[in-house]
Amino acid sequence: MTKTRNPIGWGYLEDRLEDKQRERILPAIQMFLGGELAEHRPPPDDADVAILRAKLTPPDSLREVIATDHASALLHAAGRSFRDLATLRAGNPVPAPDLVATPRDENELAEVLAWASDQSIAVIPFGGGSSVVGGVNPEGLEDRNGVVSLDLQQLNQVIEVSERDRVVHAQAGILGPDLDAALKPHGLAVRHYPQSYFHSTLGGWVATRGAGHFSTLRAKIEDRVQALSVMLPDGRMVETRPLPASSIGPDPNRLWCGSEGALGVIVDARLRVVADPEHKLSRSVAFDDFPAALEATRAIVQADLWPSQMRVLDPYENLVSGALSGNPGQGALMILGFEGERDRSRDLDDALAIAQDHGGRPNPPADSSGSGAWRDTFFRQPYLRDALLDYALIMDTFETAVPWSALPTFYHEVRQATLDAVNEVGGTGGVTCRVTHAYPDGVCLYFSFYAPGRHDSLVQQWREIRDAGADAVNAGGGTQSHHHAMGRDHQRWAREEIPAAFRGAVRAARQELDPRGIMNPGLWFDT
Repeated sequence: MTKTRNPIGWGYLEDRLEDKQRERILPAIQMFLGGELAEHRPPPDDADVAILRAKLTPPDSLREVIATDHASALLHAAGRSFRDLATLRAGNPVPAPDLVATPRDENELAEVLAWASDQSIAVIPFGGGSSVVGGVNPEGLEDRNGVVSLDLQQLNQVIEVSERDRVVHAQAGILGPDLDAALKPHGLAVRHYPQSYFHSTLGGWVATRGAGHFSTLRAKIEDRVQALSVMLPDGRMVETRPLPASSIGPDPNRLWCGSEGALGVIVDARLRVVADPEHKLSRSVAFDDFPAALEATRAIVQADLWPSQMRVLDPYENLVSGALSGNPGQGALMILGFEGERDRSRDLDDALAIAQDHGGRPNPPADSSGSGAWRDTFFRQPYLRDALLDYALIMDTFETAVPWSALPTFYHEVRQATLDAVNEVGGTGGVTCRVTHAYPDGVCLYFSFYAPGRHDSLVQQWREIRDAGADAVNAGGGTQSHHHAMGRDHQRWAREEIPAAFRGAVRAARQELDPRGIMNPGLWFDT
C-alpha cells in the first residue's frame, strides 16, 4: 500500500497516533510533568498553512516534472524537526520553495540544474525530507531569483547487485524499505535503520553522514560507501571509482558524504551491504547507575566483541520510555544485540560477563521490559512527539559524541545545563539520555528533553532550551551532531568545531564545483 507523506508532521499520515493511543499516554506525560498540559489545539488543515514564495515560470520542456501547487510546496517547505513542525503550526507565513522539481532521469535532472544555474535560482536537494537540523529549509535565500526543491524520489532504481562483492549500486532516491526489498532475493541486506528508515533515502543517508540502529558493528553510512556518482550544476557527472580501499590522496567520496546537497546532487551510490543475518540474539542488562553502565560499554567495545547493537539508557530515559510502553524501569539499562551468519552466542556470553564485572545484572532472555519494549517504541517516538505538540509540549532531541575520557563529567554538565533551561522555560520537565553508538575511543550520547510550553511561543521556548544544550556541548568539546548533519540549526556552533582553514577549503571546493553558488546556498559557510 502506498502511504501519504504528512506535509506538516512526521512520516506518513496513515501511521499517526490514533486518539485512543494518545489518550493512553497522556496520563503518564502529565505524571512526569506534575500537572496539566496546555489546551488541545489540533494541527491546522494543510490548505490553511500560509506559505511565502515567488512566482517562477519554468521552461516548457520541464513542465512535466515541475509542480507549482500549494500542497507540493508545503510538503517541501521544511524538514521534520520540532522547530519545523511548530513553525508550520504557528499561523505565520512559512518560506517555501517556489517550485518542486521531480526529475525522472539524469537528463531531466541536468536540465533542471542548467535552467536554475542560468537563472540564479537556488536548488535544494530533497530526499525523504526527514532532516531535523534545517538542512532542506529554504531560509535566508531572499537574494536569489527563486528556490527550487529538487525531489529525487523518482530516481529510485537498483542498478546492480553484486553478491560476490556484496555491493549494491542504487539510485539516490530509493527509500530504505525498497532497497532492502531488492536485496532480499540475493540473501543480502543493508542493516541500516535510522529512525527515519521508512521515509528516508539512500542519498539522504549519504548526504547527512547518517547512522543506523545497528550501532557498533555497522554505524556510520560513510564507512559503507564504496563509490558515488554526483551531478554538478553544469551537468558534469563526477564518478568515483568502485574500490575496496585506496591511498591516492584524500578520499573523494568523503567530499560528498555530509555535504547536504551543497556540492552537487548525489545521483547514485555503491553501498557495501551484508548477508541477511541468520543468527540474531539480544539481551538486556540492568545497572544501578549510568556511570557503571558506561564503563561496561567501554569495556565491551574495547574487547573487540562488536555487538551489532548496544544501547544504554540512563535512569531517566529508562523510566520514561518504560512508562510510555507500560512497564517503567529503574536504574540504567543496556540493550545488547548480536547478529551474523554464524552463531554469536559466545560473543554475547562474553559481553554479559563483562557487564556483570561492572555491576550489571542480565535480565532473562524473555524479559519484555528490556530490549523488546525499547525497540517497539523506537520508530513510534516521532509520531508521539507530533501528537503531544497538539498540547504545546516541547519535546526534542540532540546528539553528540565525545571521547571516553570526557565521561561522566560531560554527561552531567550537558544534562544539567539543559535541565536548567527546561525548568527556566517550562517550570518543570525533564532531560534524558541514551548511548546510541559506541566506539573503542568514545561514545555518542543522545539527549532528549521535554517541557510544557505555550502555543504562541513554542519555537522561541524550544530555541532557549536547545541553545543551552548546544552551548554546553561546545564547552565540553563534543560535536554538535554525531549523525543528524549540520544543517542550518547547528551553523553557529559548527564554526567553532570545524577549523577555519577547512571551512575555507569547502568554500573553494564550492567555487570549483558550483561557481554560481546555486546548490543549497547559505548552508556551508558562504562567508
